[in-house]
Amino acid sequence: MFVYSHVNVLLPDLAGSRRFMVQRDYIGEIPDWAAETEYFQELVRDGKISLPKSRSDKAIADAEAAPKRKKKGDPDAGAV
Repeated sequence: MFVYSHVNVLLPDLAGSRRFMVQRDYIGEIPDWAAETEYFQELVRDGKISLPKSRSDKAIADAEAAPKRKKKGDPDAGAV
C-alpha cells in the first residue's frame, strides 16, 4: 500500500512478530500485513497517515496538505 506518513510510527503485524518502521514524511510502500492491522486503520482515521489517490506529485502534495485531526484538549480544537 502506498502511504504518506505525517508522524514516526512503528507498525506491528497482527501476531506481533514483525514490525515496519515508518518515519515522518515517508512516502512509499508499506507491507500489506502492516496495512491490515486495526492500529494502521486508526492512524489513517486520525490523519497521521494519508493514503494518496495515486503516485502523482499532485496526489502526494494533496495528502501532505490534508487536514490533521486535532488532539483532545488542544486550545485550537474548536472548543467553545
